[in-house]
Amino acid sequence: MKIKLLACALASVGLCMHSVYAADQVINADVVVVGAGAGGTVAAVGAVEGGKKTVLLEKNAVVGGNGNFMEGSYAVGSSVQKKAGVKLTEEESFNEMMNYHHWKPNAPMVRRFVAESKHTIDWIQNHGVIFEEVTSMWPEKREAKNLTWHIYPGKHGSSLIAAMTKIFQEKGGTLLTETPGKELLMKDGRVAGVVAYNADGDKITINAKDVILATGGYLEDDAMVAKYGAVPAAPNGSLGHTGDGIKMALSAGAVPDGMGPIIYNGAFMPVKGEALCEGPNGQLRALFRQGFLNVNKLGDRFFNEEKTREWPFSSNAIAREGEVFVVFDADTAKELKTTGYLVQCGLYIRAGHPADKFDQLIKENEKVGNAFVGNSIEEVAKKAGMDPKKLAHSARMMTEYAKKGHDDQFGKDPKFLRKVDKAPFYIVRGKLHALASASGVRVTEFMEVVDKNGRVIPGLYAIGHDAGGFYGDTYDLKVGEGSASSFAVNGGRIAVKNILGEYDNEKK
Repeated sequence: MKIKLLACALASVGLCMHSVYAADQVINADVVVVGAGAGGTVAAVGAVEGGKKTVLLEKNAVVGGNGNFMEGSYAVGSSVQKKAGVKLTEEESFNEMMNYHHWKPNAPMVRRFVAESKHTIDWIQNHGVIFEEVTSMWPEKREAKNLTWHIYPGKHGSSLIAAMTKIFQEKGGTLLTETPGKELLMKDGRVAGVVAYNADGDKITINAKDVILATGGYLEDDAMVAKYGAVPAAPNGSLGHTGDGIKMALSAGAVPDGMGPIIYNGAFMPVKGEALCEGPNGQLRALFRQGFLNVNKLGDRFFNEEKTREWPFSSNAIAREGEVFVVFDADTAKELKTTGYLVQCGLYIRAGHPADKFDQLIKENEKVGNAFVGNSIEEVAKKAGMDPKKLAHSARMMTEYAKKGHDDQFGKDPKFLRKVDKAPFYIVRGKLHALASASGVRVTEFMEVVDKNGRVIPGLYAIGHDAGGFYGDTYDLKVGEGSASSFAVNGGRIAVKNILGEYDNEKK
């Protein structure tokens, strides 16, 4: 019989484990978690610590998914907040979230999420992942101590992924990388396991009473994006989110819940494999948060660039165009290189940080068509494929607004106004980016998947971006920073606690 070596390729977190299984293997387990991102790894640890024989499947060679790129997670009432003097209550935060989304989300599920969030933060810390701080990117929230964003060690979610993966393996869990779950096994109306296939195409059947779907949504499945009416966008972060978990759930009788919205995060200069402003090109990608003149591919200004800070809003404007171009002149370039950035980009580039790699990055990206430089506005427009007259008009009007300190067109805050009248002139190209699809299948407050009649499909759970009902039509950046990552890890904890019977008394 052919023998297949299944490697846990954890290059990003410095861990590796090897297990030997025969081709077309059958594995008996209690719980299968499909997807080894933030939510999946947390769920897997919870299950194995609860005495459940657990198999964790990962489609990619490297675990973590978008969890490797998260900076922090939302919570209310944690020990970290208590030390920081945060007084925000669960009720206040819950109602703020629901009001922001016009009460479209699944209210019982959101309320459960908020209530569990403090326990999840403390549980994570008890597993060796100590949060650096609780903060906000918004000065007004910091001043009011309305802080919910718990920052991971090193400002990087890979610390959580590494810790969870290590604990899971040490406690006897089975991790199979490059082994995506493909089919749900059903018996007598309930889940009975998962069929997966490894990189060589060998079939692996995992028999299990409970299955947790945590595959990260459908952002990269063009057909699903089109079907649910979303605007295509470049993925920001890890790859491979093709709706696998959602498709499996739908095949078992699940129903969509609010599918269509995408967590767009504005525009960035397109660079494969880089997320937000982290990575070698971060200093140019950060330009798309600065509020300078933004134009479409023709050269026309089309929105208030101040909103680039609040990217759930700017994304809606940019989605109408698909592409956006940041336009600025020599004086603004000098400001970036000396005074530094006006607005921070995540936690990677802070306000006031000088763009010390500006000239180098401009030259490198000129070669690949992401940056353009010209001695006149008309010259740089031609290089970028724009209408020179339109761009010249946009630059002239922005210069006039900057001189008099008032944006007559959209009312942009004067601190973001910059003249565009001194050579050389620069254009940096950006495309609409997205973090993930926002919704999946309908679930209960305990993350149990339900059918069209609202009845629970026994043994089936969906968490993170495979679960629906958490958002309205956009991400709640100002209300719950880190809510997406938090929904994943809290969903994992809630699903496992339900499997272990910890909510049984509540359900009576």
